[in-house]
Amino acid sequence: MLIIIVDSLRADRASCYGYDRSTTPNIDRVAAEGCLFETAITAAPFSPASYASVFSGLYPHQHGVNGDTVRIWPDTWPRLPELMRQHGYSTFCITNNSFVTQATNTATGFDVFIDFRAPTRYERARDRVLHQIRKGIGDRLADALSSNAQQCSVKGDSAETVRRACALMEDSHRPFFGLLILMDPHTPYNKTRTSFSGRSSAVREFLRRRNYRTMWADLMAANTGLPTEMLAVARDLYDGEVLHADACVGKLMQWLRQQGLIDNTIIAVASDHGEAFGEHGVWGHGFSLNDCLTRVPLILRHPKYWRPGTRCPHLVQLHDLHPTCLSVAGNGTPHVDEYPTCLTQAGTPQWTGREVVFSQFPRQSKTLKFMHDRNPEHEPGVWNHAMWAVRSHDWRYVEYDNTHCELFDLSGDPNETESVHHKHPAVCDELRAQLQTHRLDRPCTPAAQDETMQAVDDVVAERLRALGYIE
Repeated sequence: MLIIIVDSLRADRASCYGYDRSTTPNIDRVAAEGCLFETAITAAPFSPASYASVFSGLYPHQHGVNGDTVRIWPDTWPRLPELMRQHGYSTFCITNNSFVTQATNTATGFDVFIDFRAPTRYERARDRVLHQIRKGIGDRLADALSSNAQQCSVKGDSAETVRRACALMEDSHRPFFGLLILMDPHTPYNKTRTSFSGRSSAVREFLRRRNYRTMWADLMAANTGLPTEMLAVARDLYDGEVLHADACVGKLMQWLRQQGLIDNTIIAVASDHGEAFGEHGVWGHGFSLNDCLTRVPLILRHPKYWRPGTRCPHLVQLHDLHPTCLSVAGNGTPHVDEYPTCLTQAGTPQWTGREVVFSQFPRQSKTLKFMHDRNPEHEPGVWNHAMWAVRSHDWRYVEYDNTHCELFDLSGDPNETESVHHKHPAVCDELRAQLQTHRLDRPCTPAAQDETMQAVDDVVAERLRALGYIE
């Protein structure tokens, strides 16, 4: 089993999901040979909670990785790699995401855990110095001391990740369970990924003036957006990063074919969350539970379980990967009675997926403070509240800390531009009831979180700052 996460890849920017650019030709081939889930929804539009849901099979309010400070993961629930190892699998993870590291206690259960961005001695010293400069002098000087290559180095090396993964699989003498995290589409953008943007003066200006760690938060603080030309550049560079990640996936698939493993391995290609380019006033990720951030690509391939070219229209959660892996881990036969959300049944007439799916986003007090510091007149509006959403095929109902709600008609307004909650009170009542039941289902208490979760150190914090996660 092999799970490949392309971080920050929104579904509608993959060509197999209908995008008019060929950004994902290799992922498209995986979809053509397997099953594409048209509406897969992540439990949270930001990395820590989304990855924790895949690892645990739980929602953020249940597993507890859901605060606005960076925390070490708790040990209160068994991890998917632990459970797979108990079934006789060798387990490995190669991560380029600074939230999924040994420093944040995510290595439990993996026989081999490679943090590709584990800092060298030099980098640790440099990051400590940058942290002190940032605290003592300010962001501008700290950012100026980092080149584009240094800024992008925090995203790791997807090509080397694939090479290391192939070596681990080649040496494995048991069934393997592997997790690969590729970070290419995440900001900041690499100046060499210009397949769709070229090297125009607008690109050079964007890379010089816009492509820094807090570029999205600064736009939100100013309640503004990018000029049309700059927005096009940002999208072009994002697409170039997606294309590079896809090329690395292609090399991995080619190696699996050459080794004769392609049809004996369950392959999942997915993302942890999407990316916003100004939709609903949001840039980057977080602060919204709309489809641009919560709808993610999810593609599964194995000829025993999914017919080539299957497209599943039913609702699924990203963390349905958890029961799917466990369902087939014993003897290769899915235990669908024990794991009712197992995805091996997708494409069969009797399987209808989930009736509704859920997402949430906590109030981000530290980021809101950053926005206020940048702009004292900043009005956070709905961002000042925790957000909860329930989505059916036709509707999305969003609640903001019980203060007010929104309802979007996804069939008539797929871009979710206008709330129609006043027009459909009965729909709101039905979805509100389902959301309330969901919120009361086995919540992790704040006391339990405080006892098991600690803050990360300064070096890890600086690396997360480079990705724009800590202000």
